[in-house]
Amino acid sequence: MEKDEKNMDNKSREFASYEELKCKASNLAKNIDFTAKMGDINIIRKKGFPISQYGVYTKSKSPKTFKIPVDAGFSCPNKDGTLDDKGCIYCPKMGRPISVEYCNRKYSLKEQIEFQLNEHSRKGITNFYVYFYPATNTYDTPENLKKLWDFALSYNTVIGLSIGTRPDCLEVEKLDILETYVKQGYDIWIDLGVQSLQDKTLDLLNRKHNATDTLNAIKNCKERGIKVCGHIILGLPGETKKEMRETAELLSLIKIDALKIYPLVVIENTKLEEMYWNAEYKSLDKIQYVGLVIDFLENISPQILIQRISKDKVPNEIKISPEWDLGRLKILNEVSNNLKSRKSFQGSKFNI
Repeated sequence: MEKDEKNMDNKSREFASYEELKCKASNLAKNIDFTAKMGDINIIRKKGFPISQYGVYTKSKSPKTFKIPVDAGFSCPNKDGTLDDKGCIYCPKMGRPISVEYCNRKYSLKEQIEFQLNEHSRKGITNFYVYFYPATNTYDTPENLKKLWDFALSYNTVIGLSIGTRPDCLEVEKLDILETYVKQGYDIWIDLGVQSLQDKTLDLLNRKHNATDTLNAIKNCKERGIKVCGHIILGLPGETKKEMRETAELLSLIKIDALKIYPLVVIENTKLEEMYWNAEYKSLDKIQYVGLVIDFLENISPQILIQRISKDKVPNEIKISPEWDLGRLKILNEVSNNLKSRKSFQGSKFNI
């Protein structure tokens, strides 16, 4: 009996191979499709953009929109003891830093939404998404979540929601509620913490979910008309360029709608900071990061919309590394110019 239990323990820690995940993604994606069609992508290319930029895509579809980030006071099962109390190795106890003053749980949800609606309406913006941003924003009961979502959608200039969460916190009951909004004509997005589709990397990051969980979550969203924007980190400890390409290929196979791509940033008071000072992790320099982004983009489907390829500004007082400017527009321009000079583009090496 002890031997059987030991074997079960070992099996539970086995990591899925790329071939296993490739087969899984292909099967899951049989009845779903990308949001962006190749006709849309061809228009973007004709305009001179080598990357399938989300902003360029949306400009051709609707008036200018703006995402209002809000902090609704959520926690995370990887921090509150449900899965673990340590969190992911890169995540500070206070959660992800954001520089938007009114995205703060010290204000009510009403105050956060209305202040930002008023501020940006004066700039001529008429369509808004409410972006539930810090922590795990589906980590509550379906009843409580519905109240928050109903309230956010009660403003007549709000056309949709964007909800940041983990792959293991998207139960069917919650997705069914979101599907009702889709059927009412709202544009609903899940901002999904993918990070990587390498199980060994997810284990090292202490994510407490695996790549199969992520693929299932994407499929469960998309079959309900809920769009998915995956968050990916390049330069994770021990991950090779080949493994990053495998993640790119799997995301293409599962037909994810959009991506936000980030460098790994070392924040103070995290496990990653400890690894950094112990020489167990070395940050990418800017040239290395730009090179990885280019390689990643060349190996993903051109139909995946790219929302960003670097981070918002991280406050210098808590950032340990890297030292180079993370500004997303600067990185976007550098990557775009590099692709153009090589006569390359997003999806140029994509052949699945």
